[in-house]
Amino acid sequence: MAKKVEMLKILKIIVILLVFSLCFYYFQGAKELFSLSDIVSPYFSLGFLIISALLLGMVANELGLPSLTGYLIAGMVFGPQVFNFVTDNDIKTLELINSIALSFIAISAGGELKIESLKKNSRAIATITIVQSVLILLGVLAIFYPLIKFGGLVKGLSLSSLLFFCLFLGIVGVANSPASTIAIINEYKSKGTFTDIVLGITMIKDVVVLLLFSLTFAFARNSISGVELSGGFFLSIFSHILISGIAGIIFGFLMIIFFKYVAKEVSIFVVLASFISYKFASIVGLENMFMCMVAGFVVQNFSKQGSVLIDAIEGSHLPVYVIFFSIAGAGLDFSSLKSYWIVVLLFVSARFLFIYFTTYFGSVFSKTINSVKKYAWTAFITNAGLTLSIIILIEQEFKDFGSILKAIVISVIAINQIIGPILFKIGIEKSGEAAKLNQ
Repeated sequence: MAKKVEMLKILKIIVILLVFSLCFYYFQGAKELFSLSDIVSPYFSLGFLIISALLLGMVANELGLPSLTGYLIAGMVFGPQVFNFVTDNDIKTLELINSIALSFIAISAGGELKIESLKKNSRAIATITIVQSVLILLGVLAIFYPLIKFGGLVKGLSLSSLLFFCLFLGIVGVANSPASTIAIINEYKSKGTFTDIVLGITMIKDVVVLLLFSLTFAFARNSISGVELSGGFFLSIFSHILISGIAGIIFGFLMIIFFKYVAKEVSIFVVLASFISYKFASIVGLENMFMCMVAGFVVQNFSKQGSVLIDAIEGSHLPVYVIFFSIAGAGLDFSSLKSYWIVVLLFVSARFLFIYFTTYFGSVFSKTINSVKKYAWTAFITNAGLTLSIIILIEQEFKDFGSILKAIVISVIAINQIIGPILFKIGIEKSGEAAKLNQ
């Protein structure tokens, strides 16, 4: 019987790959035959990317991997790094769609957080978040400052630039990817204390990283660029986050009104709301992801419409995840590994160890459940989204090390995005909270 099941699995994979090959052949031929314009080409490529990502997601599932891994691989294979079917220009054109997808995922993440679970697990969430944030930041600084200074891994930096280079690297070490975390949780329908704690830490750490970055960025500008610090500047940092949160609260209550009094085509509305939030945040200059997380949290906890939101998200999350992670995969770049592979591999390895031990010790201090002690670290490996945003700002501001840091971090993100979802899938499985795996 086991052999028959295994043969059927292999046959299914072969059939999927044959369909995939035919799709690629005809899409490639059509693209060359019609010489598509720059306006049409990105969306034609996106259509192929969606189909190929869905098929490779099925293959990944058959191999016991998360669908997300298949989506990322589809993007990597057909992106600029390999076949270049989806070009760099296509990726830039598709940024709007990708940003809308990210807003949708952020609303979903907020909608999964419940006040009862946050109160119940507040000690574990707070302790692990603090231990991770402090020790990872200081640990990266303690290791990489002398290593780069005396080892010559990155050359030509002043002592001041080197200090802030390592501090920014430490902040990247603290950062996670809420999008990847919520995607894996949704795919495996994970529910329970382990899931609640992991999700709470992931969401709160996004705010912590934003604050750490803003403060470090301000001091770096003062030290390196000579920009004067003032009380008004620090006030603007906190008010920026506060206003984003207030906007999220208002946005959440507007969503509640729609769910309560209209309640038609709810899934389409959530996608539309994601677009509106992105455009509003872009125009006003707010933190869109934080705003959307707050909005989802408000709907879930301050109305009876939380189940309506979650049902709408579950009804439309598949195409959103396919689009977001396949485009994300196309944007992954391993080219800088050639120049900085030692730093990249050292950082990935050190971060991996720091995450494991800080999560374990934070769990021990907070006296939380054993599954969190043993497996929660698997949720914190991926780091994209906010990390990419802050790296772009660093590159623009600090010409002496910004481009070097960006090159290193892009490779780190690429590696972690491949490894992280697989590890988190295993973590959820070991915790016993993955409904999909228990069916």
